[in-house]
Amino acid sequence: MTSHSRTVWEDDPDGASILLATGRARHDLLVVAEPAFLTEVDAEWGRPMTRARLSFLPGVAVPGVRGQADDLRSYERDGMGILVARGRSAIFEGKSSHRILALARLAASARVRGALLVGRATSLGEPRVGEVLPVADHVNLTGAPLFTSKGRVRTGWDEGCLKAVSGIEGMGAPTGVALVPGPTLPTPLEARVLSGLGVDAAVTDSVAEAMLLCSRGARVAGLAIVDSQVSSSSGYRGKRASVRPERAETVADPTVLVLAAIEAMMRSLREPQD
Repeated sequence: MTSHSRTVWEDDPDGASILLATGRARHDLLVVAEPAFLTEVDAEWGRPMTRARLSFLPGVAVPGVRGQADDLRSYERDGMGILVARGRSAIFEGKSSHRILALARLAASARVRGALLVGRATSLGEPRVGEVLPVADHVNLTGAPLFTSKGRVRTGWDEGCLKAVSGIEGMGAPTGVALVPGPTLPTPLEARVLSGLGVDAAVTDSVAEAMLLCSRGARVAGLAIVDSQVSSSSGYRGKRASVRPERAETVADPTVLVLAAIEAMMRSLREPQD
């Protein structure tokens, strides 16, 4: 069997496909979130400048997980270009990492300056269902590299963006997450082990995309929205990355926090870096 060699269009090293899909040469901010978390954005921002199928972009697969959409939208807000992907593929769908990371790779090639990646998470103890957790750090437990590279690179979640997002009223505490293969939720034993490592929640997406974008110069923040919980019978709990704020009796509306986080990212990108 002969291997398929990728064409220039499939690799799209300059991100030209995003220009063709949206009509905009450059976007300042990439947002990746499923439609359920973007209802407040839809209500506040109205119709996008342009709209296209996400899978129009070379290498990007049609999202297969329930709730994800094959939908890419471009907005102009306060003079900034915002590219919103309303779907993504997950590791457990069986697609190659090249396809899963295609959007992040293309956005980096198109010189996006920042990214906000929003995904679902499983609490390993303390975080409550519905809570929105800014991602402060992560551990990779997939047993595979996050992305391919010709050498080692230093990456990390942007501290300035994390500070901006964490300061939003109603937001949870900055949190360490574990990237796991899925699709099964962590078992109670796995939850105890991960909690002992200082992890508060498990995710199946966002981390690899974030680190690829970071390696290409983008400033990246993440939100983990808790939609399930696995209790640990040992009582161990993960250690938060910073002091936990006072907990309200009810959690804030995630869709409101996502919109606020996007606006915080926009402000952060306008500020000069040290």
